[in-house]
Amino acid sequence: MQGVKEGPRQLRHRGAERRRTLILEELFHSGHVSVSPLSELFNVSEMTIRRDLHQLARAGELELVHGGARIPEHLRDIVDFSARTLSNSTAKQSIAELAAGLLTERSVIGIDAGTTAHSCAVALSEIYSGTIITNSIPVLSSLVDFPGVSVIGLGGDLLHRNKAMVGSRVTSALEQIRIETLLLGASAVTADGVYNHSSVELATKTALIAASAEVILVADSTKANASGAVRVCGWEKISSLVTEAPWPADLTQAISQKNITFVTP
Repeated sequence: MQGVKEGPRQLRHRGAERRRTLILEELFHSGHVSVSPLSELFNVSEMTIRRDLHQLARAGELELVHGGARIPEHLRDIVDFSARTLSNSTAKQSIAELAAGLLTERSVIGIDAGTTAHSCAVALSEIYSGTIITNSIPVLSSLVDFPGVSVIGLGGDLLHRNKAMVGSRVTSALEQIRIETLLLGASAVTADGVYNHSSVELATKTALIAASAEVILVADSTKANASGAVRVCGWEKISSLVTEAPWPADLTQAISQKNITFVTP
């Protein structure tokens, strides 16, 4: 198995949550995982691996098959971070410029791990002199050459396909942090709220929202009424939605009725 590389072949990991994250990493790398090799890799019993797989299946993260698991159909077309960064890049740049105009120069800003949020970090880097808090590896990388920006990186377990740190160490750190404004990305947006494709990042996104006084949703128009399996939050957590183009009239009306400000070019 090639997807998980950390020390010796028989790994001793820090608890079930981390092991399940790494199982998903291996699954998205290879498309399929088997109980016996996973048992050897993590140095736990096959029964423990089966329990992990069943829990992940209940969360919709994988589909059980004989002897293991595979990527569920609703996640098979999701591409990795690098490919998503290139997708709809003009829209993301427009959103980033609009979002930058909403932020106070020396405030404490949280930036989510999505590709649109990353575009916002790039737009901010040369004009901003406050503090940025993030669990996104691309955001951290983008800010390395800008010493005028104070940066706090949230460490945890690396989710390779999204280039994001997740897990209990991230959520614990956020309990001690206060963010003035969070730039939050989304896989899908409906009248009911904000959605993500996978539950792996849910706890981290929820903790970022809880630590923030204000949450600005940054989402391009392709996210309107798109498909998302996991609800991140309702509209009561969001103050503004920054997007690059008009959304369907019925959805715009439903969101506006929840006192959400639409910010468009």
